[in-house]
Amino acid sequence: MSQPIQATANVARACEVIRDGIRKGTYPGGAWIREMAIAELAQVSRTSVRQALNVLALEGFVELHPNRGAMVIDWSDDNLLEVFDVRVMLESYACELAAQRATDGDIDQIAREADRFSALVEKVGAEAGTRGGDRQRHLIAQSNNDLHQQILSACRNQRLSSLLVAVVQVPMVHQTFARYDRDDLRRSAAQHQDLVQAIRRHDSEWARAAMQSHILAGKQVIFAGKASTSVTPPAGSPPASQAESRKPGKTRTSR
Repeated sequence: MSQPIQATANVARACEVIRDGIRKGTYPGGAWIREMAIAELAQVSRTSVRQALNVLALEGFVELHPNRGAMVIDWSDDNLLEVFDVRVMLESYACELAAQRATDGDIDQIAREADRFSALVEKVGAEAGTRGGDRQRHLIAQSNNDLHQQILSACRNQRLSSLLVAVVQVPMVHQTFARYDRDDLRRSAAQHQDLVQAIRRHDSEWARAAMQSHILAGKQVIFAGKASTSVTPPAGSPPASQAESRKPGKTRTSR
């Protein structure tokens, strides 16, 4: 094996060790990454670790501080809300392109993942509150990430894909579906099926709108009342109090 190929493999291995530690909470937001510890875990040189940290800084996992090292980015709710706003624009456009460019093979793969997500959602209700239920939610989050990545790949725009690496991957690390109840999960599953149908019919406008609605719905669930302050309702929309009164189960009765 040539030296450049080996060096690239070592950097990739160091990147994955650090990403995995961030996903699992071993390195929480604000934690410093110790090069020597990573080098020992990944069985690579400190040079490879430093190169990996440069890659992860571009991806949005860490920020580099001269003469101090690398710190895991602390994704506060305010930061994540801004990221979701950017996702609405970029990922909706990616879905629009996917509707135009996806092959039959791409669409079949996305459809299979959407079906897998739906099956996992139905199973999680039966195992709620158990260790198996926690495992199901992890699988649900993984399936969701895979589906979004498949749609991004189907858009066949490498520059857009690169832009979305930091914008999508980091928030998805935090989006564990812990705040989703079963109704939220089922709604997300139904939205995935809408995405599949829009892409299958090569309806780019529908695809864009479906992805926009999907991301905004997830944002509202994850951030509850905090998200509502940053989402401007369309012109002509009724006040929130009126909209609330129109929800099922919210009918008024005279006394």
